[in-house]
Amino acid sequence: MSVKKLAALAATALLVIGMVGGCDDDTSYDQRTVIYVSNINEGSPYLSDVLNQGDSLYYNKTVILKREDDYIEEDRIKVEFHNRPYNSQQNPTIGSLGDFLVTGYRIEFVRDDGGPTPVEAFEGNMQLLVPANSMVEGIITLVPFYNKAAGTMLAAMQYTALEIMTNAHITFRGHEVQTDRNIEFSCALFVEFADPLCLDE
Repeated sequence: MSVKKLAALAATALLVIGMVGGCDDDTSYDQRTVIYVSNINEGSPYLSDVLNQGDSLYYNKTVILKREDDYIEEDRIKVEFHNRPYNSQQNPTIGSLGDFLVTGYRIEFVRDDGGPTPVEAFEGNMQLLVPANSMVEGIITLVPFYNKAAGTMLAAMQYTALEIMTNAHITFRGHEVQTDRNIEFSCALFVEFADPLCLDE
C-alpha cells in the first residue's frame, strides 16, 4: 500500500472515533431507552476497492494487464448497536424497558473535496433485534455491487492511482417493539474509494 494511502487511512482512523462517539441519540420519543451505534467497522475507516484484480494484476513476467479474472466485490461492514436506559438510575429488571428492532438504513456519501459523489445514495433493509439494555452486532451493505458496477466515476478509477475520500452518512430506522414507535438515529464513517492493487504495483 502506498505511503499516501497509509497516511490518509491513519488520519481518518483518528477522526472516525469521534464520528462514532458523536452518533445521534434519538431520545425525543420517550425517556425510556436510547438506541444508537456504539461502534462501526471496528473503529476504523473503510477502504473500498473499486475493482479486485483477482490473483494477479499482470500476466507473469510482463507488464500486460490481466483482466479476465477481475471482479467487483460488494462492500459490507460490521455495526454494533447499543440499547440502553435513558435514565442511568433505572433498573431494567424491574422497569418497563423497550426492545428495539432495526429495520433499515440509508447511506449517502459526501466527498471531502466537495466534488460529485462516487456512488448514489441507497437504502437497505434489515431485521435486527436489539433487546433492552444490550449491545448487538449486525452486518450492513456499505456499497452495493450494482452501485460499483454502474458507477462511471468508479469505472474511471480502475487501474489508476486516483483516490476519493468520502464521509458516509448512515441513518438507521426502526421501532420500539413494545410501543411500536418509529425512531431514526445516525452515525458516519470515512470511506476511501481507490484501486489499491494498482497502487501497490
